[in-house]
Amino acid sequence: MLTSLLFAACSDETFDFGSTLTQQADKLDISATDYQVTTRSVMADSVLLRSSYCYLGRVKDPETGAYVTSEMMTQFNVLDNYTLPAEDKITSRYENNMAGADSCQIELYMSSPTGITDTLAALKIKLSELSEPMEENIKYYSNYDPVKTGKVRNDGLVVDKMFSYKDLTVADTLRSKSNYYDCIVFKLNQPYTAKDGTVYNNYGTYLMQQYYRHPEYFRNAYTFTHNVCPGFYVSVHDGEGVYTEVPDMALRFYYRGKNNKDSIITFSSIFAGTEEVLQTTKIDNEKAILEYMASIDTCSYLKAPAGLYTEVTLPIDDIFRNHENDSIMTAKVNFQRINNMVKDQSLTAPPYVLMVPADSLTSFFEKKKLADNLTSYYTTYAVSSGYSNQYSFANISNLITAMYQAKKAGGGEQWAAKHPNWNKVLLVPVQLKWSSTSSTTATVTGIEHFVGIASTKLVGGSQNHHAPILLNIVYGKFKQ
Repeated sequence: MLTSLLFAACSDETFDFGSTLTQQADKLDISATDYQVTTRSVMADSVLLRSSYCYLGRVKDPETGAYVTSEMMTQFNVLDNYTLPAEDKITSRYENNMAGADSCQIELYMSSPTGITDTLAALKIKLSELSEPMEENIKYYSNYDPVKTGKVRNDGLVVDKMFSYKDLTVADTLRSKSNYYDCIVFKLNQPYTAKDGTVYNNYGTYLMQQYYRHPEYFRNAYTFTHNVCPGFYVSVHDGEGVYTEVPDMALRFYYRGKNNKDSIITFSSIFAGTEEVLQTTKIDNEKAILEYMASIDTCSYLKAPAGLYTEVTLPIDDIFRNHENDSIMTAKVNFQRINNMVKDQSLTAPPYVLMVPADSLTSFFEKKKLADNLTSYYTTYAVSSGYSNQYSFANISNLITAMYQAKKAGGGEQWAAKHPNWNKVLLVPVQLKWSSTSSTTATVTGIEHFVGIASTKLVGGSQNHHAPILLNIVYGKFKQ
C-alpha cells in the first residue's frame, strides 16, 4: 500500500499518511512534486574496453551515413599442465629432422550478426603478428592503435583474408547442423621466420619447437605471451556490411604422431582466446558526424559503440528549496524513446543503460565498479505496457541526496562553481555480465561499455518539442 501511494503521488499534493504505521504523535506528511530536468548529447570520445568479447567489422550507420569500424587484438592462453607428446613420438618431420606441424590456423568464431549485417557482404581483413604482448597493467581504450604505438611486428606474420558472414564455400548440409558455428579461418601454413631468424615451415612448427626447447615458456599465459606468442591484431582494409561479435577464438595446429599402440594418427593442439588473457577492440567512428549529432538540441542520443551519451542535469537546488529538513523517499524519472519513423533506418536501442555521475564515469569503469543504487544505477530498455518504450529509473533518491550533501559540505555556491558537473549524470549504453544463465538466480558480476551497434533518440534537448522530462520527488517529514 505504501509503495502504491508513493508512486501515485501528484505534483504538490500532501497526504495525511502514517497514522496506521506510527503512533499518533508521529504522523508522517507525504508530498510529491514534479521537477523538470534538462538533457543534451555529449561525445563519448573513447571508452575503456575490458569486454570478454571482441568485435570485428565495418558497417554504415543507416541513420547518419557514418561508418563504424571495429578491429581487434587478442592473445592466446595456455592451459595449466599443457603438454605435447615426446618429440620422438612425432612422425611429422621437416628440415633437419625437425618435429613439427602439418598445418596451423587461427579461428575466429562469430556470433549472430547485428540487424544491419549483410550475411553475404564481403570484407577484407588482415591478421598481423604483434611484436610484444599487451600488458595487463595498462588500461586500453577504444582509440588505442597498435600500429601507431609500434605493437605490430614489422617483419612478422601477415595473412590477408576475404570473408562474409555466411561462408558459401561451406556446404549447406554442414552449415545447417546444430553444432556448426560461423567462423573466420586464417591459414598459417606459409614459412615463418622467428625473431631470432630461424625459419620454420609454418607457425605450428615454430610453436612445437619452442615447446621442445623451452617447455618453461608454456607454464602459464604470461610466459607464453612474453616468450612465444605475443598475440595478433586483426584490421579491416576494405568492404562493409559485416559487424559481429567474436566470442571465441583459437590458435590450432595439427600434427601426426604415434599413440600408445604405436599407430600413427593425427592430433591437434589448441590455444584459446579467453578472459585470462587480454582482448580488446579498436573502434573508429566518424567524429565530425557525431559532433553534428551532439549539437542537435531537439532530442538527445544514446549511440554505441563509443558514440554518444545523454547528459542529464538534475535540479538539486530546486528539489531542496524549502525542503531542507525533509527526507526524499523516492525520486523517479523516465527517459522516453523517440521512435525512428523510417523502418529501414532503425537501429536497436541499447538494452541496458547506466546512470552515473558525470565526474565518476572514468573511475567507475577503471575500478570495475557495479551499480550500487546509491550513486549509480542501471536499467533495462522497457517495452512493456506499464513502462512503454523508455528507460525508467524508479528511485534515484540516494544520488540526489548525495549531490546535495556534497555541495553543502563543500561550501555552497563557490564550491559548485568549481565543480560544474556536481549535479550532472550521464546515461551510458552498457552490457552486463551475469553470474549464471538462470534468470532466477543470476546476479550482475560486471558492467562494461556496450560495443555492439545500437542507437536511439530520447525526448529532451534544450529545444524539446515533446512533453518535458519530469523528475517526480516524494518527500516525507514527521509532523510537528
